[in-house]
Amino acid sequence: MKKQLVFMAALLAFVFILSGCSSDNKTVDTKTAEAIDVSKYFPPIGMSRVYIQYDTEGQTAELADSVNLASNSDGSESIYIHEQSGSNTKSIKEYEVSSEEVKLIYIINSMKSEETAVLEIANQPKWDKNDVHQSVGMMTATNLTMEVPAGKYNEVIEITSIIPGDKEGKTINYYAPEVGLIKTVFSFKDGEEFTFNELKSAEKVD
Repeated sequence: MKKQLVFMAALLAFVFILSGCSSDNKTVDTKTAEAIDVSKYFPPIGMSRVYIQYDTEGQTAELADSVNLASNSDGSESIYIHEQSGSNTKSIKEYEVSSEEVKLIYIINSMKSEETAVLEIANQPKWDKNDVHQSVGMMTATNLTMEVPAGKYNEVIEITSIIPGDKEGKTINYYAPEVGLIKTVFSFKDGEEFTFNELKSAEKVD
């Protein structure tokens, strides 16, 4: 278990370093972005997914999650994603999902329990993500076809995140309809790329 915790800590450190990079990126046009119903790119209730996570030394770990709907005391409903890593680290993330945006509004894990307002996906060419790093999100491609260990997906959208600054790089997330995130890549201006995670499997339970 100690080895798995060290592995996860190294991955998180690597994500932080690379997500602090920035680069010029061309976004899709406004008409294309606004025509997309981004709720299609959030996994449906009842879906369970497994991801392969990689580090720079070629080691891998797995992260599993499941999408759940909970009824609140006031009659409203909330959408949660429950995550569990190979080191048995758990977290719960609450989302608000609409046709225009996917927003992370609450997170609970072993280190914190807090409200957030992180705009992960929007049907705009560019937006402020409202995270602690002051990242900028951009829709940089649509209608892609991609293959990951879980299978081949069409109509994939590419969401690029940068943090304004003097470093040169970016974090790229790929989302597939009715599945959600299928791949995360870190890309540098010199052309070097590093795949951080890929979807291994996805299954919807009715």
